[in-house]
Amino acid sequence: PDAAKEKDQRGWTPLHLACRYGASLATILLLLDLWLEAKENRSSHSLRSLIIVNKSSDIKNLLLHVYSLLNENQRNPFPHEIMSFFVSIDCWDGAMLVINRYPTVTKTLKLNTKAMADYLSIVGKCCSLTTMSEVIKNE
Repeated sequence: PDAAKEKDQRGWTPLHLACRYGASLATILLLLDLWLEAKENRSSHSLRSLIIVNKSSDIKNLLLHVYSLLNENQRNPFPHEIMSFFVSIDCWDGAMLVINRYPTVTKTLKLNTKAMADYLSIVGKCCSLTTMSEVIKNE
């Protein structure tokens, strides 16, 4: 896992190389999760460098959705659209990013009461206490 954060002489990480040379979506998701663990990578500038080198439209779409979570812009997709995208590609860490950023998105999920306990358990493990509080308050 630490090797995924190493940089070469140009400052590129394995994620940059995977984006540039057309790695699979599963590989990109794995590397992206590790890459985002580093606080300095959680900026719109850092993600922009990945979007520029990427050739695949699916991966570019993934990166643009993550970018929109880190960038305050009026033209960003709505949180429920970002959430739907992440769920459609089984990117659960991405879904947690959306929930952490926009706890009110829980309302748009229309979860069954039986599923709510599991959902709250996962949110409690993956998100901040403030997010958990907001999710419960809006439910």
